[in-house]
Amino acid sequence: MNANDSRRAHEFADLRPLLPVPAERDLPAGRRHILKEHLMTEFRADHPARPAVRTRRPRRMALAAAGACLLAAAAVTAGLIGLPGHSGSPAGGPGGQVAAAQLLSKIADAASRSRSADVRDSQFEYIASEVSFGTGDGATPSQPHKRQIWIPVADLCGPGLLLENGQKTSLSERKQAGSVTVGNGQNTRDVGPRCPDRGSLNDPTYRLLQSLPTDPRVLLNLIYTTEKGAGQSPDQEAFTTIGDLLDESIAPPEVSAALYKAAALIPGVSVVPDAVDAIGRPGVAVSFTFNGEQSEWIFDKNTLQWLGERDFMNGTLTGKTAVLGRAFVDHPGEIPPVG
Repeated sequence: MNANDSRRAHEFADLRPLLPVPAERDLPAGRRHILKEHLMTEFRADHPARPAVRTRRPRRMALAAAGACLLAAAAVTAGLIGLPGHSGSPAGGPGGQVAAAQLLSKIADAASRSRSADVRDSQFEYIASEVSFGTGDGATPSQPHKRQIWIPVADLCGPGLLLENGQKTSLSERKQAGSVTVGNGQNTRDVGPRCPDRGSLNDPTYRLLQSLPTDPRVLLNLIYTTEKGAGQSPDQEAFTTIGDLLDESIAPPEVSAALYKAAALIPGVSVVPDAVDAIGRPGVAVSFTFNGEQSEWIFDKNTLQWLGERDFMNGTLTGKTAVLGRAFVDHPGEIPPVG
């Protein structure tokens, strides 16, 4: 090492204490629900007095437009006639990407026309759904169950709430319990939750979603860069992460539209003309498959509203969801009026 290299090394060493501690990385977004279901099953067995459940469900429901104009809906439906593929099997060939891009463009246009909400930091995202997931690569149970979650708008350290399978879980207590010890020997330290916390690409608050770029190519590049090396192919990780950001969350209309348009740029996306969500509602799906693992985002053919998701492993249905409703509320546990 020459004198200049030695001097630079000392300079970097002096600067290191001034840098922020890197954020703890989430597990890879792709199909983390399978792992979480397994871990939660074992946790409940070891801790019967205080069962724990997943903080978030398998990533995540899109805020699609409440309604699209009839002309656009008719164009989407007409465009699907004659497409190859069937339920659980994406439309293949070069036309699959084109059909998916056209469909996602129409969905993005519909999403951009939805009304933007005036949201306070003290409020909560409320999302109700029906979900069902298999364990490991096993088939999902046929009967879904109700899941309700209240996510703080601005800070995941806030008093969020999860209600699932008759169990209530405080999201803030779960976050506080998530501290870990890192390092070894005399250099160990406890890394607790970072508060306030607007979340991450894999676990967003509404405020984080508001901060995302709305240029689809810039947004997609951010996702590729942030999720690099997460354990899947870059394209699969990007598709999964976008689904995460649109799944059990509420995104601003312009961000929803950008996410859909970004998904259209991912090589390998295709269309499943006929798909059904967890409660049997029919729709059309945008799909991505890698190494036998297929993910579908299901939309109503008429309104273009997001209905839910399905996951397959080597042709076996391993997960399914259906969105029942979402809204902003003032308190965790508050149920918004229907309609």
